[in-house]
Amino acid sequence: MAGRIPDQFIDELLTRTDITDVVSSRISLKKTGQNYSALCPFHNEKSPSFSLNPNKQFYYCFGCGAGGNAISFVMEHDHLDFVEAIETLAKDAGMEVPREQGAPDRYEQNAELLKRLSESAQFYQQQLTQHPDKKKATDYLSKDRGLSGQIAKVFGIGYAPPGWDNLLRAVGTRAESQEQLLIGGMLIEKKDQQGHYYDRFRDRIIFPIRDSRGRVIAFGGRAFGDEKPKYLNSPETPVFHKNQELYGLFEAKQNTPILDQILVVEGYMDVIVLAQHGITNAVATLGTSVNSQHIRKLFKLVSKVVLCFDGDKAGRAAAIRGLEASLPVMQDEKQIRFLFLPDGEDPDSLVRKEGKEAFNKRLEDASSLSHVLFDHARNQVTLNDEEGEAQFARNAMEMIRELPNELTFRSVLIRQLSDQSGIDKETLSKTVFKTRRQTPPQSNPATPQPYDETTPPHHQYDNAPPISHYEDYSPDPQTMETAEYPRTQVPKKPFTKKPFSKGNYHKDAPTLPPAAPSLSRIKQASLCLLLHPHIAQSIDLPDPIINQANDELQFFCKIWRYFVKHPKNNTGNLLGETTDNATLSALYALLNHKDANTKLKIVNASQEVLDMISGLEKNLGLNSSIERLKNKGNESIKDNSSKQELRNLMDLIRRKKS
Repeated sequence: MAGRIPDQFIDELLTRTDITDVVSSRISLKKTGQNYSALCPFHNEKSPSFSLNPNKQFYYCFGCGAGGNAISFVMEHDHLDFVEAIETLAKDAGMEVPREQGAPDRYEQNAELLKRLSESAQFYQQQLTQHPDKKKATDYLSKDRGLSGQIAKVFGIGYAPPGWDNLLRAVGTRAESQEQLLIGGMLIEKKDQQGHYYDRFRDRIIFPIRDSRGRVIAFGGRAFGDEKPKYLNSPETPVFHKNQELYGLFEAKQNTPILDQILVVEGYMDVIVLAQHGITNAVATLGTSVNSQHIRKLFKLVSKVVLCFDGDKAGRAAAIRGLEASLPVMQDEKQIRFLFLPDGEDPDSLVRKEGKEAFNKRLEDASSLSHVLFDHARNQVTLNDEEGEAQFARNAMEMIRELPNELTFRSVLIRQLSDQSGIDKETLSKTVFKTRRQTPPQSNPATPQPYDETTPPHHQYDNAPPISHYEDYSPDPQTMETAEYPRTQVPKKPFTKKPFSKGNYHKDAPTLPPAAPSLSRIKQASLCLLLHPHIAQSIDLPDPIINQANDELQFFCKIWRYFVKHPKNNTGNLLGETTDNATLSALYALLNHKDANTKLKIVNASQEVLDMISGLEKNLGLNSSIERLKNKGNESIKDNSSKQELRNLMDLIRRKKS
């Protein structure tokens, strides 16, 4: 049953879960006194700054600010959402997750369908190792595609043997099962015989498609030769919507130690071969172009997304569709980059030819969103004069206006466009455009080309050993057999990195865009308390400030009260003991703010907090005086004391404004 997980269960789960066991099963801990230390798994570092307190059951990193309890650690380390982390810990503790009454979600509504899809995946995997014709499949995977048995097992690759009813006879033994398989797209009803079915996937290599929790929700099938279609995907079903899913995302989350960026490629084999070479953070779209839902989904997991495209005309067109999909969902502190491969290459062939390090170097040099945007705007211009410069600016602004208005990144792009076109920012911002024509979505057949590569022996598939990391998958170069395949060379117009020249429309020297909003004085003081908890003992808050209803001030007071009450505790204790999600999010937001490094190094943190309090006291006194004088009225301000108070008040107001 769907619904909210009761708080009592979460409390009991945390009581029965030892965070030391949870963390040590994922990273290497070293005993340091009463605590444990380790290299932080959430950022790259050379000396340990990650600390775990087994008595308080919390962790905190003094390098990146990550901290919390067992649930938050599993969420961050395993790339899971809150519910998924609860389910993971409950499974380890042998507990059943209860749910308060609520409407079941689409997965719970289709539990039987998911079960049939899981059984189908197991059937196909068994056929790869047990079917009499398995050599055809294993030879194709090992000799033609160069895959090891281990990587095939990681991605659950299977084999649909020839025949019309193999799956039907194995999994669809009952009428109810046949109905579920039909709904799940695994069977097709015969046109001339209602109620009679045949297998959708026949004589193909099978790629199970998993959702972010690892549940099989669909399949892709690849033909051995030139049969049409070369790639066949499951149709839309109650649990599978191809525009929302990404192939390999579950595997990337499971097998990438620090998942800070994701590479989006075009085909199943690209994802699998990259993983075999140690690049485990690749995913692929499922027969569609990259869309905004994909980008939004990935931004929830990582801060950087690299869109990878073939270096031909079709690849550049796909890049523009990716650009257009990214603009409406861009966020500050997130990145979209574009990797264009050489002519005739795809990720599959290129990583085999160059290796992991060279491919990662290409990723580091990927083009920025701004470069691709401006280059595309420039390539649409035919005139090399003032009119062409104006058209370039209009083309670029037409795309820039798709970005959310509040983005600092939007202001940066407008400034860059002003520099490149010579048109001042005000003119650019006021330009009126017609409705932007949307590029219709195009399908992506995901048909990687053959390549030259090693051929591990097919008997690997009979008894593939268990695996834990992809680094061990690459076949031995000594066993490589090479074969040459003709590749179609398609001329392209490259995305150059040429500088843009200014036009003759420059009116005023462009100024920098507004800086990102900085922290208020109260939030700065709150950050000082978090980074220097000991100063709370030397700070006294007057009642008028404590009693203020301002949310920021109440947040500051909450932090101050905690450290006054617990003088020996640090920020890690506060994070570990905070159960309110809103407060916890606010604490993390402060600790991860760009000003945190500066505040950590200051030696007069106490004085900064006292100055903030003093300013609040003056402001409160000022407001109180104004209110009191207003209540007196003009006729009452005649005695010398009232007149002097008014003069002092006016002086305070003048100083406040200056």
